[in-house]
Amino acid sequence: MLRALPCVSALPRCRATSRWFSEMAAPAEAISKADDVISRTSRLFIDNQYVEAEGGRLPVLSPVDGKPFASIAHASARDVDRAVQSARRCFDHDCWPQQDVQARVEILKRIAAALRTPEVCDALCVIESRDCGKPFSESQGDLGVCADTFDYYAEVAPETMKTTYPSVGAGATHFYARIAVEPLGVVGCITPWNFPLMQAVLKVAPALAAGCAVVLKPSPLASLTCCALGELVAAAGAPPGALNVITGGPPEVLEGGGSTGQYLIDHSMLDKVSFTGSGSAGQKMLEASASKLRPTCLELGGKSAFIVFEDAADDLDHLVDWVMVGIFQCTGQVCSATSRLLIHESLEAKLVERLLEGIRSIKVGDPLQKGTLMGPVVSEGQQQKVLGMIQQAEADGGKIHSVPLELPKELQQGYYVPPTVLSNLAESSAAWKQEIFGPVLAIRSFRTEEEAIRLANDTPYGLANAVWSADRARTQRVAAQLKSGVVWENCSQVLFPSTPFGGRQGKASGFGFEQGIAGLKEFVSEKTVITGDRTGYSWGVYKQS
Repeated sequence: MLRALPCVSALPRCRATSRWFSEMAAPAEAISKADDVISRTSRLFIDNQYVEAEGGRLPVLSPVDGKPFASIAHASARDVDRAVQSARRCFDHDCWPQQDVQARVEILKRIAAALRTPEVCDALCVIESRDCGKPFSESQGDLGVCADTFDYYAEVAPETMKTTYPSVGAGATHFYARIAVEPLGVVGCITPWNFPLMQAVLKVAPALAAGCAVVLKPSPLASLTCCALGELVAAAGAPPGALNVITGGPPEVLEGGGSTGQYLIDHSMLDKVSFTGSGSAGQKMLEASASKLRPTCLELGGKSAFIVFEDAADDLDHLVDWVMVGIFQCTGQVCSATSRLLIHESLEAKLVERLLEGIRSIKVGDPLQKGTLMGPVVSEGQQQKVLGMIQQAEADGGKIHSVPLELPKELQQGYYVPPTVLSNLAESSAAWKQEIFGPVLAIRSFRTEEEAIRLANDTPYGLANAVWSADRARTQRVAAQLKSGVVWENCSQVLFPSTPFGGRQGKASGFGFEQGIAGLKEFVSEKTVITGDRTGYSWGVYKQS
């Protein structure tokens, strides 16, 4: 998903980044500050303290140039246990879960305010861009959503956590009921590398608002901003153990076998696991939780379609921009990317021509430099996967449309992939069916509305789709038939803190929600209490006469 910048009050707080912000470059003082933050915080955060890991350190390679620029802690099994035990103490013996919700609200507000200070925001944006390769302006958008998310849950938590008193019916004169909303417990949150801090905040903010204690484990490919989150939460007043941050593999393996992430999800003291990532890793989360009958929230992948009807011909400028937003921002590494473009056959030639003009205007390069619209993918492995999918598409008869990269010498060892459009693909081709997770747009044409809906729904995934038409009745009719958790009408990738995000149940994009009230309810447990309104009364079923 894409984000909005918090520094411009005229913009709505949504996950959409205006092209205007591509002109921003990282301030020199922020780059220096970022190094200070990394040196201070790139350790384990347990009990509100930064500590070294028994498992040693892991190098961090920047995708910008392929060179190491930092390292992170490699948490061992005992390190993981220390973090979980800390969270368990906080939840079971501290006042955190019993604390009045308003006290937690104030902590969330202070975290949001800290994220909006230029000193903190700019330094974290530099770290994010160096760590995962996204342009500085996109990182600013992510930080804005992080602050907005903490503020949103501060706003809605008091009402959501309130005890309610449902009607029990006119005949139940001797009873009344209440439904208490309680924090669920200790939660293990495992997050991905494409939106490192933002994806962590989408879990941490509602969990803290509910009164849960969290052990956060970000991806080793981009952990650094998550490491820094620990000190922000502690400085805002959260008690020791409310948020613990551990780093490590997989895929990195500890001495003697095993990985940090596996030790976390196997831990018996977790009450829930919340995961965002690939489908194969999601299966491992479920396997670890199955024997414990432990609730598990999964936000997985997608292969979203963007349907364009013939009446879009009069608004191609805006349409092309939304299509490009849907696939090229974050270098296409977005679970909800609208990576399949379905075009009405009467518009195909004209729209493809305009898209090719558009990709020629994308400046690919150093994400910290002014004017960069697209950075590298996150790792060499991801680069090789994406390039391999493009090559396979060509071998299968597809046509490749891209522009050769023109990178300066100092960036040529970075993990760059040119923005690419694939046409002439068979419905059965891997590039049409499988999630590529890179800046690759696959296109097909259709003749009828029914055919477009069939092609869009012909996927195991169910995360998101988009539809474009000047006919609002048509967009609404088509949206109702698309089998996904999110549908965009005449836009793409726009979400708000108040709108739930998650895959359609029964599809391969997972289950559970982030954002919205639904995202907060992932971290609560409802308790029904039935009260007899007086003593000296019973139903008399077994009463001795």
